[in-house]
Amino acid sequence: MSEMRTVRGMRDLMGLEMRVKNYLMATAVEVFEQYGYEPLDSPVMELWETLSAKGGEEVEAETFKFTDKGEREVGLRFDLTVPLARIVATNPHLPKPFKRYAVGKAWRYDRPQAGRYREFEQADVDIIGTDSAAADAEVVLIALEFLKRVLSSDYIIRINNRKVLRGMTEIAGVSDELAYDCFRAIDKLDKIGKEGVMQELSERGIGKKQSRFLIDAIELKGKGVKVLEKFRNILKDSRIGIEGADELTLMAEIFEESGVSDLVEFDMSLARGLDYYTGPVFEGRYIGKPEVGAILGGGRYDKLIEKFGGVATPATGISLGIGRMIDIVLARGIGKDLVKPLDVFVAPISRSMLRYAMSFQSKLVQAGLSCEVDLMERPLKKLLEQADLRNAKYTIIVGERDLERGEVSIRDMSSKKTEQVKMTALTEYIVNVLRNE
Repeated sequence: MSEMRTVRGMRDLMGLEMRVKNYLMATAVEVFEQYGYEPLDSPVMELWETLSAKGGEEVEAETFKFTDKGEREVGLRFDLTVPLARIVATNPHLPKPFKRYAVGKAWRYDRPQAGRYREFEQADVDIIGTDSAAADAEVVLIALEFLKRVLSSDYIIRINNRKVLRGMTEIAGVSDELAYDCFRAIDKLDKIGKEGVMQELSERGIGKKQSRFLIDAIELKGKGVKVLEKFRNILKDSRIGIEGADELTLMAEIFEESGVSDLVEFDMSLARGLDYYTGPVFEGRYIGKPEVGAILGGGRYDKLIEKFGGVATPATGISLGIGRMIDIVLARGIGKDLVKPLDVFVAPISRSMLRYAMSFQSKLVQAGLSCEVDLMERPLKKLLEQADLRNAKYTIIVGERDLERGEVSIRDMSSKKTEQVKMTALTEYIVNVLRNE
């Protein structure tokens, strides 16, 4: 029989990995709801005409696309934004702003590598219906709050504006038709370096002088409102460029008042690869080890909902890369703290004692305690070893002689002391000792 394997680029999660994933998801939801966002869910599969409406050369290449039994072209969602755009487009009377969050899996037929999977978990927040840059600032603040709770340090969010990028290409004399080609090339700066970007710009039909201006401009980055004055100096001859710088300035002022300026860097080289972005764009990075690439990303997409047949509707959002965050949390050892000690391990010393053991378990669980019964019919020594492995605080030993007297033995796994307790007082006794710890 051949070896059974997962599909390339996908992985199983179990034990501590699943605890970390659940913790990250729960933390994200907690933050989202504290900021007043409502939950939304959608199918993992969409019609291909829906997925392809997003546009961009990556969509066709990276989508798990196939024909179903009804001869319909369908695909697995590659993010949580497309379903949202479809929902908003088909529900035009939603109150505005519509603020929703969503958590779930997405799939991309991408080249697997460290930190990059073909199946991954995301947690998104989006604001639909306002074109204010304050909304862009809010979704970034939400992401920063999530990162603070999970990592406390070693992260940065980079921000730019597609209008800034368009202003640069406008000043450089690049045509509208080639502007998005420039953005895609610039977005690869971290991966292929300046010379690589120059080469790609040349291959996309951008002149050498134009390319040199763009390469010099995208070196500009920094924190706080002051760096945006430098953005303005470069963009002074472009109306759209200045408009983008103004939007970033409002965001910077909000970050300054919120005390998070040190965690945000304005970076002229940030483009984000997807074509549908129309304004501010964001990307979060973990600056420790392991290197997993971007841990969050997003931006403004004011024209996307129109592509799904809806009315013109401004929108912005950010997506947290839960899959990559799992690797970071495990590497930092934070995940170990998520495994809570077991309150009680119940050890029946024979098969005939199982029914009593499970009865005790039910009563303790109803009292709000965590409790596990051993189902393997082990000898007493092995039962106590298993209780230690499960990090149990107390072990209830269920034996025939004790039961004949209406008692059970309760062992404190820390002190190793054992007491006899009446069965009728068992739950109250355990609850009291745990409460007084």
